[in-house]
Amino acid sequence: MPASEYVIEKTFYDITDTDGLSADQTKVYDAAGYAQGPNGLKNYMSPNTITSSSTNGATVREITSIEIIPPQNSNGEYEDLREVWLILDNKSSQHYINLPGRGDLLMTPLRTQVYGSVNYKIPLGPPLWSVLGDGRGNVPIRAVAPKFSRTLGIAVSTIYGVSSAANGGTGYRIRIKGYEYTPEMLENLAELWHNSVQVQTLTRQVEGKPALKFDYPSPKTLELATWTQFPGGLEQGSTKIMPYWHFAFNAAATDPNRPYTFTDLNALGGGTGHVEDQYQDLGLEFNLNNDAFMLQGFGVQPVPLPPGQAGAPGVPGQNLARAGWAVNGSYLPNEEGSEGIFVTPGVNDLAFGSVKPYVALDNVFRPVPKWPGQLLIYKDNAVPWVGANGSPIPADAVAVAMTGTLVEGAPS
Repeated sequence: MPASEYVIEKTFYDITDTDGLSADQTKVYDAAGYAQGPNGLKNYMSPNTITSSSTNGATVREITSIEIIPPQNSNGEYEDLREVWLILDNKSSQHYINLPGRGDLLMTPLRTQVYGSVNYKIPLGPPLWSVLGDGRGNVPIRAVAPKFSRTLGIAVSTIYGVSSAANGGTGYRIRIKGYEYTPEMLENLAELWHNSVQVQTLTRQVEGKPALKFDYPSPKTLELATWTQFPGGLEQGSTKIMPYWHFAFNAAATDPNRPYTFTDLNALGGGTGHVEDQYQDLGLEFNLNNDAFMLQGFGVQPVPLPPGQAGAPGVPGQNLARAGWAVNGSYLPNEEGSEGIFVTPGVNDLAFGSVKPYVALDNVFRPVPKWPGQLLIYKDNAVPWVGANGSPIPADAVAVAMTGTLVEGAPS
């Protein structure tokens, strides 16, 4: 059968792991779906869904979405699939995309399980053909879907473990979708590429801060050999433009009355032990460099302790009262009567992940909400925060999520 003449979204990767994970285990699946499980090296690639996760160098690919079906134990509790990230051409992309696999705070659920619409899609970035075909500007900061030339793999980690199917667990499934391009397709798209970037939010116009304005130093040609040197690729030069999806827990109890920032950086109001690891440090210390971040989504989710974690579970998000961003020491947004957005465990406009306890539905999820307005972090210091109601929020009772576009080393 000849190849289709139409560009359609394909499934590049699809694994179902029912072997589970031991406590403090990291598992890496290669391009063929192989990883070291309890019974040795095993192929986890789901049958009849994937033709190949390797291009063999004849085509190139970009990833537009990741879908995660989270693991549950025999009691139906969501288990601790703590972090999920991509391996692109044998290189980790965890610095840019680090996703939770826990159902309580799932940022990328299966599209048919999103509350409100079975057709809702959670994109990491729009496909290149769509960006170049719509005739709009700012192409480099919109064409950020992760790109790879040859191989795609996945890595996952846990702290408290994930049950095997033999012990009553459901296992977890991860699907990755995107688009594939031939040399001829790239040649046609190359004619539509424009390097110019200019981003100026209303806030910056009012306050007189500089616009993010530069010409992206892309390669002279868009072809197989240069594919990963374009936005979304890990082989970009001194200026890198990438999707940026991260989350963090409050690894320590909060102060009763002061905002708790999700960073270990003292300059941003953080401190040692505020977050679990370097990939959950959400602090952006950009006042002395030329990096920029355009915030698109922001979520705050009360979470219960996962199975295996010791401690009194209490109430998920207990004492949570407010949330927002701190930019150069100012707490945003400013609602009437308070800095930040009012959020409580019972009424939360920023909720993401499991719809429970707000809606009595199993295995149905909310996407990360859009940030209410515009927020460009450029030559600024910024970090997300949560605030308590006068009593501390217990450790690991709240998680926040942020999505957007990161520009590293924008030309001056």
